Amino acid sequence: MEHTWMERFDVSIYNAVSTEQLRGLRDRMHFELRPSLFEDPVVWNDSVNAAHDRLIAGTIALAEQTLRLEGFGVPPVPYAFVAVGSAGRMEQTLWSDQDNGIVYIDPPGESREGAAAYFRFLSERVFNWLQSAGYPPCPGNVLCTNPLWNKPASGWIDTIRGWASDPHWENIRYLLMTADLRSLYGDAGLVERIRRGFAAALAEKPDTLGHMLQNTLHHKITIGVFGNIITERYGEDAGAFDVKYGAYIPLVNGIRLLALAHGIFVPSTFERLDKLNEGRFYPQAEIDRWRTAFLTALELRAVAGHEKEDGFYTTRGMIDPEQMTKENKKRLKSCLRTGIELQQTVRKTVERMTERMAKKRGGPA
Repeated sequence: MEHTWMERFDVSIYNAVSTEQLRGLRDRMHFELRPSLFEDPVVWNDSVNAAHDRLIAGTIALAEQTLRLEGFGVPPVPYAFVAVGSAGRMEQTLWSDQDNGIVYIDPPGESREGAAAYFRFLSERVFNWLQSAGYPPCPGNVLCTNPLWNKPASGWIDTIRGWASDPHWENIRYLLMTADLRSLYGDAGLVERIRRGFAAALAEKPDTLGHMLQNTLHHKITIGVFGNIITERYGEDAGAFDVKYGAYIPLVNGIRLLALAHGIFVPSTFERLDKLNEGRFYPQAEIDRWRTAFLTALELRAVAGHEKEDGFYTTRGMIDPEQMTKENKKRLKSCLRTGIELQQTVRKTVERMTERMAKKRGGPA
């Protein structure tokens, strides 16, 4: 029986012994997956994210093996290599960057420094090799090499509680990112422990939802009052539409906050929509519109202009409306109108919950 390219891809990852081979596999992903985008965007998204997961997991396994051969030993305690951002939500495009971290079981007191040193060495190796494979670093330094995102499970939970207790803009941004946490390699149970800590922190500080609302609505849906698509006016992207920040991110952020408001702690936007539907928190027709809008944004984001720059696969998330088909323009406008409705629902939901909590405490809304 003929093997699929993904099966051959898995075998190649398992046998990889160099960064050059990892880079070749990343290039192979583009060659194999890019042509099939319009066949079925959902299947394509699943395939892209499965390929990223396999390549990153293979890179980590190779780093572990190399450290062992160099005399650093094996991981001193169980750990998980985790993703946040689009990788955590399983919504990466072919041009996604690194947004990752490491969480490990709290080692005994006398071995803490040794464990921290091992995971520091591991993170540096993985980070550098993923760069070699074409994954640029996160501009915000949300990386496994940053001590903020590389620590024992208890440290992660303490940090999350600290963010919730001091809800300024950056801390809330980190909290929202942590809601997308997903295990890519290692002990997935550690991520479940972090999620439980996250849920407990929100329960202890319910006002956090109100602070999250400000961050969530920061990126506005960009459509004109007459239903026209608003494009960039100046610079090299003049005339282009920012599909990432004008459509995709506002939808992702809105659906995530609705899920958190209703006690749903899963990382994927698709999963969040499913759980919101199962809980009957909103009419199914409304959730179906959100799903359709999200699929449109996900698909258009995947076809946005991209480039190779300094060996990295990158994209600014721009599309040219003048190059779109009439049908895709219609779909985009419908997506944007639905996005505005979603943001209105998010605001009403969180403000209603905040008011209810204030009344329970006997204070002002």
